[in-house]
Amino acid sequence: MSKKIQRYKQSTHEYVLWTVRCLLIGSIIINLVYIILYSLDRSLATKSALMSAMEKNITIIFWALVTFALTFLHDYFEKNKKIHIPDILESIIIIFIYAGIFLSARFDLYDDVFWWDVVLHTASGVILGFIGFLIIYKINGRHSMNISPLLVSVFAFTFAVTMDVIFEIYEFAMDVIFGTDMQSWNLPETTIELGRSFQGIGLRDTMSDLIFDTIGALSIAIICFFLYKNEKKKTLKLMHEVFPDK
Repeated sequence: MSKKIQRYKQSTHEYVLWTVRCLLIGSIIINLVYIILYSLDRSLATKSALMSAMEKNITIIFWALVTFALTFLHDYFEKNKKIHIPDILESIIIIFIYAGIFLSARFDLYDDVFWWDVVLHTASGVILGFIGFLIIYKINGRHSMNISPLLVSVFAFTFAVTMDVIFEIYEFAMDVIFGTDMQSWNLPETTIELGRSFQGIGLRDTMSDLIFDTIGALSIAIICFFLYKNEKKKTLKLMHEVFPDK
C-alpha cells in the first residue's frame, strides 16, 4: 500500500471519527439547553411535569455520552492491548455504534422504521464474524496459520452467532429484572416482524434478530472461507497489520 493511499485512508477515518464526536457533543449541548429552558419554564409547576418534559432530553444525553465514550475504545486497544484495528473496520464500527445506539434512541428508529433493526442485526453478524476471524489469528498467529479454511470460517460463524445469542439473553434478562422493553414485547401485534401474530411479538422480534444475525455471520464466514483459501498470503498480511507484534 502506498503512503499516499494510507494517508488518505487515515484522514478519511479521522474525518468520520471527529464528525461523529462533534455530532454527539452538539446533541449534548442542545439537549442541555432544552433542560435549562424547561427548568426556567414556570408553566411546569410540579416536579413530575418538569421531569416528564425533560425525560426525552435526559435519555438522549445519556445515550450520547455512552456513544461518545465508546468512540475511544480503539485508543484503549491500540495503547494497552497493542491491537491495531484497520482504519476502514474502525470507521465501520464507529458508524455502527453511532447508528445503533444514539440515532436509534434519538429518533425512535427501532419503533418507527421496520427495517432498521434488520439492517443493524445483519451488520452486527458481519462485524462479529470478522472479529471472530481476527481472534483465530490472535490465538494461532504466533504458531502456525496452516489451518483449514473451513475451520476458520466455521469459527468466525459460530463466534458471531454465539455473541448474538448472548446479547438476546441479556435483553431477556433486562426485561425480566427491570421491566424494560428490549425484546419489543410491548409493541402492537401488527408490527412488521417475521412469523405469525399468535407467536407473540416478543418471540417474533427475538427470532427475527437471531435470523438476521445469522445471515450476516454466514455471509462473512463464506467471504472468510474464500479469502483464506484463495488469498491466504494477502489475508495473513492484513492480519499482521492488525496484530503487528506477531
